[in-house]
Parts: sequence; C-alpha cells; structure tokens
Amino acid sequence: MGYLRRCRTGVGINMSIHLTIIPLGPGSPELLTLQASHLLWESNQYLIFRTSRHPVADLLKQQGRFFESLDDYYNRYDDFDLMHQAMAAYVKEKAASSPVCFCVMDPETDGAVRILRSLLAPEKIRILPGITRASQCLASVPDSYATLSGLQLYTATDYLHMDENPSRPLIITELDSPLLAGDVKLRLLELHPDEQTVFFFPPSEKDFPSVRPVPLYLLDAQKKYDHTASVYVPGMDFLHRSRFTFQDLAAVTSRLRSPDGCPWDRVQTHESLRPYMVEEAWEAVGAINENDMQHLSDELGDVLFQVMIHSSIGSDFDEFTLTDVISGICEKMIHRHPHVFRTQEENAASQASISWEQLKRMETGSRTIGESLDDVSKSLPSLKYAAKIMKKLSQIPALRRNPEDVIQDIQAISGSLMSDTPLSDCKAADLLLKCTELCFLSGFDPEVLLHRRAEELAKLYQKSEKLIIHDEKSPESLTFQQLCVYFNSVRDEIE
Repeated sequence: MGYLRRCRTGVGINMSIHLTIIPLGPGSPELLTLQASHLLWESNQYLIFRTSRHPVADLLKQQGRFFESLDDYYNRYDDFDLMHQAMAAYVKEKAASSPVCFCVMDPETDGAVRILRSLLAPEKIRILPGITRASQCLASVPDSYATLSGLQLYTATDYLHMDENPSRPLIITELDSPLLAGDVKLRLLELHPDEQTVFFFPPSEKDFPSVRPVPLYLLDAQKKYDHTASVYVPGMDFLHRSRFTFQDLAAVTSRLRSPDGCPWDRVQTHESLRPYMVEEAWEAVGAINENDMQHLSDELGDVLFQVMIHSSIGSDFDEFTLTDVISGICEKMIHRHPHVFRTQEENAASQASISWEQLKRMETGSRTIGESLDDVSKSLPSLKYAAKIMKKLSQIPALRRNPEDVIQDIQAISGSLMSDTPLSDCKAADLLLKCTELCFLSGFDPEVLLHRRAEELAKLYQKSEKLIIHDEKSPESLTFQQLCVYFNSVRDEIE
C-alpha cells in the first residue's frame, strides 16, 4: 500500500463540494483510484462508510484512520427502502456543516446514493469514478458470454422490485445471504430456464475474483455469500425461452410483419382485423363466464395481440405507435382518477365532485350531455350501444326511473303487441329498448345477459337432441310440449 501514501496532496479536491461519493470497489484496496486513495488517507474530510465490512475499511482501521460506519442501520431497519432513506438523510445532515466523503462499494447501484442525488443540487455532490463490481465481473466472464451491450445492473434487493429484460445481460450485486440469493433465483426463474448457465462470483478480495459457472437453479446453494458476492446472467433471446415479456411480444409482432415474416400478418389492415377484435373480446368474456382462469389468460393474450398488431400497422403508416396507445390510456386514467393521483392539496383546490362522465366530457370537448351522446361508438352491438346511451341520459334527474315504472311500460307494450297486424317493428323495438333499460337500472349488462342466455339455449337444445335421437325419435316430428319434456329433463345440467 506504499503507493497510496505517495498520492500528492491536492489531487481532485474541490472545497465547494459538500458531499463526495467514493467508490470503494469490489474488494482489494489495490483497485482504488489515486483520487479516492488521497481522500481516504490524506485529506481531512469526514469519512462515512456505508458498512465497515470491506477490505478498505479494514486497512483504514489498521492504520488508525478514523471513519464512521452505518452498520447499525442494517439492524435498525427491516425495509431496505426505509434504510436507504435514513442513511441518505443522515449523510445529508452531516454534509450540511462540513465536507463529507460517503464511501460505498458501487455508487451506480447504491440506494442511499440514489436518494442523495435527488436531495442535493448537482453542484453540491460529486461522484468519483472507480472500478465497480460490474466491470470486475465482466473482466472475468468468458468472452463468449461477456457483453456491455444493454447491460442491466442492480443490487439484489433492488432487482426484486425491478422489471427485467431477459434478452439483455444482467449483473446482480450484493448477494449477501442464501435467503436473498434464493429470492433472486425465484425471480429469475420467472423468465429464465432453470438450467441456464449463470456466473457466480463468490466473496473475494482478489483483483480478479474467481468465477463459478452454475445452473440457475443452484444459485442459492453456493458455499459462501456476503455483500461482495455477485452473479452475471447472460442475455437470452425470446426464441430460446418459454417465458416472455411485453418487449418480447412487441418483437414477435414486429418479426411477423417484417418483409420476411408471415405473409398473412404483413397484409392485414385495421379494417381486415375488425372481426378478430370483436371475436377475441367475446371469447375473453366467455372465459370469464366459465370461471376458467387459464382460458381467460389465453384469451386476454389474444386480445393483447390485437392491440399489438394494430399498433404495428399504425406505426407502419405513421398513424400512431404503441407508445401513443400506452400514453393515451395512462393519461386518460390519471385524468379520470384525480382522487388517486393528485395530492390532497391539489384535490382540495380542484373540483373534487366532478363525476367520471363529466371528466370524459372534458376530454372529448362535449359541453352538454346531448353532445356527449355522439361520443358513444355507433359500431357497438345494439344492446351495448343502448345501455351506454341510457347511462349518459341517467345524468338527467327526470330520466332516472325506477325499475317498477319500466316494468309497467313493458307490460303495456307487451299487451298491445298483437293489436297490430302484422307485428309493428316500432313496438317490438320499444319492447327491446325497455328491456334494455330495465337491465341497466338493475345493474346488468344486457349484451352479456342475452349472449349467455342464447348460449344456454343452444346447449339445452344440443343435449335434448341427443336424448331424442337416443330414443329413436326425430326432433322435427315432436310438438312443442313434447320438446319441453326433453328440455326440462336436461335443464339442471345447463344451469
């Protein structure tokens, strides 16, 4: 360590800086930069170590250099986010009175450093460059696996709350216990094969640590862990995985519509895909009715693919992009839920009583309820369209009717249906509209109800037909009363 003492006074000092972040590196003091070494050994700045469990801290102790450590914070807090906030608050307070050096293993991944950067003005904080655990790991991984392209870097605790792109390489640091390594493994297994080779870096103080290739499922079965242990997970493209992300779906859609992709997908338009959007949505509704969650998961995937392929077509013709779609719905939901996304002060200052319908009218520019009726898509199925019109009209107090009043209207219309010969289409339409209004007032979706009942009718007849044929009879030869006998015999199986 003699060369450390030969660092010249004044290297890298800026007294206007209130807080300097010193990267201690992955282990050996030999990996410290000259700038960091000077501040640690020869400056008069106050040193705060995130943890004394580091070879640099051990060396400072041996040489009598005073520093403060925040080791006790690990015992005081069970939640790492709260711990990082407390550490950052303490360091900030110390730096307010005199220059402080906060010493961490890797500033790029340190949670307390991340918070300090948000709390202090840029001119009040300086982060020194240095060798990180990530760069050390990459130097030790076999060339066929090591890449900086799109590298993801997280501490183990941060990784558990982050979205990962499994197509890109990943370094996870601070695997300080088998329990934490097990949690990381389970999270990785959500997207990676259990036999995938990963590279485990056990605790080490060497310049170039040992690297151990292991199958992913053994990540939490290694001999030793501490805060210097890390793992490198090579990226794996979606063709070699059985679990996928939103980005993978976008890549699949793009590949299907590429010049050398699928001929059918390439020629689709918004218009040609219209029937599929309706079909997929209703199949998802059917899965909900069946209470089949696996089926629902599959059908929602089909609905999502419709969104993706329409977005791809829109992008190709400069109409809109997937980002436009996502941005639009996010902005809409934030705007329509001020009670969720605004602060209490903002809510108090705003019109808190504004209804959902009023917010929607504000978005579309409709000034009156009458104008907002044009916002209801006329391409909806008739019952769904009628129910949405009634929902908007229900904002008029005089049009908020009781179900009992609507039933009386239905009875009156039903009693006069046969007074016209032939049956009046206007009265039949009035009857349908009143039945739809009754469903709306009762909290039912008439489209779903009628679809479900029609499906039950189809199943009722199919089961009855099998019994009729089993009895060696022809359905066409039976009277209505005779058919009802068969219907009643299988009705319990349907309901």
